[in-house]
Amino acid sequence: MSDFYIGSAEVLRRCGMAGSSAPLRRLGAELRRLRKDAGRTQSDVGSAIGRTHVTMVNWEGGKTRIGKSDLVCLLAELRVPADVRKALERLREEGGRGAGQWTAYGLPDWLGSLVSFEEDAVAVMAFEPIVIPGLLQVENYARAIHVAGPYTTARADIDKRVAARMRRQQRLNGSSPLKLDAVVSEAALRLEVGGPVVMADQLQRLLDAGKRRNITIQVLPDAGGAHPAVASNATVLHFADPRSDPPLGYFDGPLGGYMITDEGDVASMIGMFQDVRKCALSAADSALMIAAILEGHRRKGSADDRSVSG
Repeated sequence: MSDFYIGSAEVLRRCGMAGSSAPLRRLGAELRRLRKDAGRTQSDVGSAIGRTHVTMVNWEGGKTRIGKSDLVCLLAELRVPADVRKALERLREEGGRGAGQWTAYGLPDWLGSLVSFEEDAVAVMAFEPIVIPGLLQVENYARAIHVAGPYTTARADIDKRVAARMRRQQRLNGSSPLKLDAVVSEAALRLEVGGPVVMADQLQRLLDAGKRRNITIQVLPDAGGAHPAVASNATVLHFADPRSDPPLGYFDGPLGGYMITDEGDVASMIGMFQDVRKCALSAADSALMIAAILEGHRRKGSADDRSVSG
């Protein structure tokens, strides 16, 4: 295990981000600033409006969504001007606007947090040592991944989880698409997830995606040996205003995923990704390697078809 793969108890202590989104973080930051400007403590204000210190901490940290009536009471207690109140009420509404579209997918809290922040992000850096990043997976590949991981996804949830992954990929499209910088290991390109036909389709998807202006794909070759992220995957989400919405990290394993909010840890993840990217091939050379491995999958798929028909 790498030093970055810290214990789960410590991860949960640093995270606690279920249900969060970038607008809620901005709202929480404003509530914290207004309270401090008024010279009040969290316990003091919470007691005045009938809420606990823990509730105040969660509101100001953007960890839980504040109710409309609670926000009205809180802003009145802090004597916030009417124009500022209206702006904060709009921010609260914005924080809950995107949640409904994901309800039907029945996502677990840890994945719901990632999806929520992904909706607000402007750029994502992703490294995967074993599989293709989720934002670049074709449907049959994604399904094979979920089928192979029963400890993370129950069989009854596979269809919904795959559909959610395909839905998430829409962020790469549109007039303001998400910028994606992905580093994929050579091992992920060769691992036959779903068989050679599925892999050929998946690698063609990578080649097509790599031609888009908002997507950069680099391959980390096996010949390079051990690298700075040899024992971990890593995803970092960046937002439009890094001062109010600092970058967030995310990593997952067989038992689920975790958002990383600690600024030092996120900085370590960014450094790790940059170091891995230096070890990877250029985008052009990566495309050549992907194309060569794709051809191998196609030949094997054709051979398998001939064997079955014969």
